[in-house]
Amino acid sequence: MGRNERIVVYGLLGLLIVMVLSFFFIKEKIIIFGERTASVFFLQYEEGTKTTYLVAVTRTIPRTDNIEEKIKVVIGELLKGPDEKEKADGLNTAMPEDATLIDVKVEGNIAFLDFSKEIEQGGGTALMTDRLAQIVYTATQFPPVDKVRLLINGEAIKYFSGEGLTDVENPMGRDNFNYTIKTGG
Repeated sequence: MGRNERIVVYGLLGLLIVMVLSFFFIKEKIIIFGERTASVFFLQYEEGTKTTYLVAVTRTIPRTDNIEEKIKVVIGELLKGPDEKEKADGLNTAMPEDATLIDVKVEGNIAFLDFSKEIEQGGGTALMTDRLAQIVYTATQFPPVDKVRLLINGEAIKYFSGEGLTDVENPMGRDNFNYTIKTGG
C-alpha cells in the first residue's frame, strides 16, 4: 500500500472514530453535557372518579452532587407549572404564580424549604393539601431526603394558610399524603 493510500485509509479511519464518538456524545448528552433528569409532580383531576392524581413528569436539570441545588432546581420547575403540552394533557398545579423559593437547606433526611409568603395564597383545604403534596413529592426524590419542613421568609411556620393544616409544624413526608401517582411526560 502506497503512502497516499495509507493517508486516505488513516483519514477515513479517523473520520469514522470521530463519527462514532460524536454519536455517543450526542446520545449520552446527560453525561457529557452535565445534565440529568428529575421528576416534578403536577396534578390531574379525573372527573369520572372525582380523584386527584399526582403525575410525575420529567425535567432535565443540571448534573450536580449538591442535593440542595437539585432541590432548588426541581422546586423552581414546579413553581413554573406545567408546559403547554402538559396543560393540554390535563395537568395543572396548585402552586400560586407569584410564589418563589428563597432557600433550601438539607439537614440529615430533612429539606428545609424557605418560600416567599405568596406560597400561602389561595384557600381551601383541598388546594392547600394538593400544594403541600406537590412540594413534598418533588423535594423528596433525592436520597437521603424523605421529609420537608416549610419556612416562610425564613421563619418556621405551624399553620399553612390558616386552613387548619397543622401538620406543617413537623417535617412532612410522602406518607403524610394519600395520592395515587401516575407518570407523565
